[in-house]
Amino acid sequence: MKSFRIVILAAFIAGMVGLSAHAESPASPSAEAAVPLEEPPAFEPPDPETVVARTREVAKGLRCPVCQGLSVADSNADSARAMHDRIEELVAQGYSEEQISDYFVDRYGAWVRLEPEAEGMALVIFVMPAALLVFGGLWLAARGRSPEANAESPTADPTDYEEDEYRKRILAELGER
Repeated sequence: MKSFRIVILAAFIAGMVGLSAHAESPASPSAEAAVPLEEPPAFEPPDPETVVARTREVAKGLRCPVCQGLSVADSNADSARAMHDRIEELVAQGYSEEQISDYFVDRYGAWVRLEPEAEGMALVIFVMPAALLVFGGLWLAARGRSPEANAESPTADPTDYEEDEYRKRILAELGER
């Protein structure tokens, strides 16, 4: 049993050494920056104020690969900061928001967008609430105009009030008549 523990401990230590060796050589942001986009920039390089504003807008639309539900603009993770720097670099070169978004989708997949594009099954998600409101309103309107809703409610007429058989019997039992 003692030898089993030693083997497990040795495997754990070897795994940690392997992880730390892997962690020391991650793909740096500069390595990603070296990968050019396939197409030329859509615009001329903008002025610094425009770069900051457009970088913020693009970063708000992309998901941080580490955090759950946070945009690149809102995250403090190292990978989000590296993505933010790459976005800023691409904006400064004149690439459009769509080109930059497509660049990150190619690398991380469609989930990197905070708001999915309205196509395929995602279109159902966008259309369903409006369709439910429309069909619900039509159903309520049709229900309100049905013959059952327009039928007169059974209100008691004062003349029928005195001749009601059950009322007479109850009043007789109470001794009021």
